[in-house]
Amino acid sequence: SADLKLLEEATVSVCKSLVEKNPRTGNLGSLIKVFLSRTKELKISAECQNHIFIWQAHNALFIICCLLKVFISQMSEEELQLHFTYEEKI
Repeated sequence: SADLKLLEEATVSVCKSLVEKNPRTGNLGSLIKVFLSRTKELKISAECQNHIFIWQAHNALFIICCLLKVFISQMSEEELQLHFTYEEKI
């Protein structure tokens, strides 16, 4: 759709920067880990009608989906795997 095309055009520089830096920073993996750890709280938030938490979770998932689309379309499977095997250097 036209909106999706506008979103992709507006975020291309951010995505390129993340693609370049993520193997050193592990930011994408960290975002996914935080999202997964917080999903347990979604049911409770829905029951308590905590719309802010639900909105934050929705936005995090949307960002993850957008970034993964860029990563998958621009990288080989081996390159993509490097972005999820980040190990913190001590």
